[in-house]
Amino acid sequence: MRKFLAATAALSCALLLASCASPTDPASDDAATPETTTTTEAAPEVTPTVVAVTTTCNTFYSGEYSTERLVAETTPLLQTPEDEEAAAAIYTTRERLVAVQNFADPELQENLNGIKAPFEAAVQGETISTAGLQESLDAFRAQCEEAGYAFAS
Repeated sequence: MRKFLAATAALSCALLLASCASPTDPASDDAATPETTTTTEAAPEVTPTVVAVTTTCNTFYSGEYSTERLVAETTPLLQTPEDEEAAAAIYTTRERLVAVQNFADPELQENLNGIKAPFEAAVQGETISTAGLQESLDAFRAQCEEAGYAFAS
């Protein structure tokens, strides 16, 4: 088995080196190949899609595994971010918040950043402060109510 792996690795390296040979290198077989020029057009600027405030609120609050529930369950774990299970849950929460935030209306970004901040700090290994978390959650909920989002009873 080891001989097979060694032979495969040697063959892979040889193929990789052969594919990297320069066309201007005298040792290259393709030295006489004419150079071709290509033109590229500038790609159109991509504008991220922004969804309605109520859609973002629905994404955050609805479902059995809502982002709101995930934040509530993971917040106590911020006290022990070095624990492997806590770190995984914190990372998952941060990623879910990023996913919600990617398409959120700009007016929601400040509060979503406030909600995400302690989770981001934990992932980055920085000092974790949950001081503004509840305030951001309350302000985000108020924005959703203002936009006409109907919360489940």
